[in-house]
Amino acid sequence: MNDHDKPLVLIVDDDLFMLDFIFDALSETCNVITAENGKTALLLAQQQHPKLVLADVKMPEMDGYELCRQIKDDFDISDTPVLFLSALDGIEDRLQGFDVGGEDFVLKPANPRVLQAKVAHVLQLIEERQQLKSQAQYATNTAMLAMVSMSETGLLIEGLKYFNNCSAPLDLAKALINALALFEVESVVELILPNDESLAVNARGPASALEVSIMHHMSSMDRITQFKSRMSITYPHSRAFISNMPVHDPDRCGRLRDNLAILVEFTEYRLEALNIMLQAKQRDITIAATVKSLTMALSNIDEKQRNGRASAAIILNSVTARIEASLVGLQLTERQETSFIDIVRYGLEDVSNTLHADADFQDQLSQAIKALQNTITKT
Repeated sequence: MNDHDKPLVLIVDDDLFMLDFIFDALSETCNVITAENGKTALLLAQQQHPKLVLADVKMPEMDGYELCRQIKDDFDISDTPVLFLSALDGIEDRLQGFDVGGEDFVLKPANPRVLQAKVAHVLQLIEERQQLKSQAQYATNTAMLAMVSMSETGLLIEGLKYFNNCSAPLDLAKALINALALFEVESVVELILPNDESLAVNARGPASALEVSIMHHMSSMDRITQFKSRMSITYPHSRAFISNMPVHDPDRCGRLRDNLAILVEFTEYRLEALNIMLQAKQRDITIAATVKSLTMALSNIDEKQRNGRASAAIILNSVTARIEASLVGLQLTERQETSFIDIVRYGLEDVSNTLHADADFQDQLSQAIKALQNTITKT
């Protein structure tokens, strides 16, 4: 084992012979430093942070128990285990050692192998405790992170609810501003509308020209671009500029990047759906206006055709009467008169039949117009 890898052990004893004895017993497996009294030992412990302290119980000025108590009262070295060296093995001595936070007793005169075994055992316990402490700290941090993530997920879900009742782009922009504010960030939002029109707002109202220019500049970069505490999130028709990212907390900053990007992405999809709805609504208005105009035109045609057919019937009857009246003065034979009247009558009947055939079509047209009028009235 290299000296660098050996654990540092502090030995405290006012008996120089015992100090040398323990030094020799542990020097092969440990880096050993020594002190001849409790005050010096406490100072060394505070400066060099040994893995283990072996302290004689009986020392002048500051005995081993008092040294142990002061080590445990010092926050920086309170985890340092203390192994007592004592010729006394009574229950009261052990209880006193327990009360001040000692780890174990090594009886004097110490057997080198026993001493080595006890030191190795304590050092092993220290290693296991540190591992357990690290695992416990990791578990605690993981649990805290999970709690924070659950809390932020709740904020994300709450923020998405803001988009439910948005019926116009301005409503959608304000909803995104409010959703981002749940994460304690200040933002500017821009929506790109049809015909390349732009709607840019912040929490106070319309965005400033400088804010808009910054967003336009950063929109040409990556989808998510961060410069110190400033961050932009850019989608084809939805953009957000965050001015106060918590760069002092990298973990939270990373989570915010994900959550805020989800909100802007959702805005992109909602804006697309809103545009489709508005386009459909405008198309419906155009179709309704066209149908109404067409219905009025067909209604006028229907009325004129009906009036024309009635006028044609009157004219035919008048023509028939005048022809019959004029035949009296022509001095035709009865046969000639009958033949002429038959020709005229058959021609007039053909015209009348044609008008009747058109009447069926006219009725169908009237029914279609009536149906269109009912549809317009309902809408």
